Amino acid sequence: MHRHLLKHDGERAFVVEDGDRIIGFTAAIVRDDCWYFSALFVHPEFQGKGVGRRLLDLAWDGSYQRRITITEAIQPVSNMLYARRGLLPVTPVLDLEGEPRIAPVEGLEPVAPDLDTLRMLDLAAYGFDRRVDHELWAGTCSRATVWRWHDEPAAYSYLSPFGVGPVAGRDAASAAQALQAELARCAGQEIVVSVPGTAIALVGVALRAGLRFTDPGMLLLSPADQQPPSALAFHSYWLM
Repeated sequence: MHRHLLKHDGERAFVVEDGDRIIGFTAAIVRDDCWYFSALFVHPEFQGKGVGRRLLDLAWDGSYQRRITITEAIQPVSNMLYARRGLLPVTPVLDLEGEPRIAPVEGLEPVAPDLDTLRMLDLAAYGFDRRVDHELWAGTCSRATVWRWHDEPAAYSYLSPFGVGPVAGRDAASAAQALQAELARCAGQEIVVSVPGTAIALVGVALRAGLRFTDPGMLLLSPADQQPPSALAFHSYWLM
């Protein structure tokens, strides 16, 4: 993950040193006109001393139409730091885990991914191209699938060491079908899937599959009135 962030977005990655100790680091990515804050970690001994604010200043480069991050909901200090920059919490990120038990989707056809199809689905679900991230996912995931419905690409899904995700569809119903199809193939495996609370159709599929809630995260957006995601499940807090 670190190699991927440094390769494609190294100008937004920084560390803070105290003598010969690294006491904090940060990373952010830019995809088209969207800036996503991937990480901010500060050693506990140095928290509350402006280190995190300085790291955010360094990573906050350029002018973008959209800014996004995901935090652990139990971190009010970080959430306040981001809120002062206009990144406001709009929905929980629901982590669900367990051994899924759900039927496959009849008529949904799995095929091998191609970049043009992935780009089309990313633009529909995220609003930006994720080509460079698919390079990482293709190399680290055990399975990548494009799902076709009536001979048209409807969604894609990955199975990775993080669990099921990302999942992205041309609309909410298509993404939910892809999640159901992927969960059906994971019967007997302990998996986790991270879904924004606004992706109601996907949350419903995960619950019908018998997955249970764990500690939630929080999705923060700027501007806060942008359309929150409804047709995707995340890969990780690192890459959304």
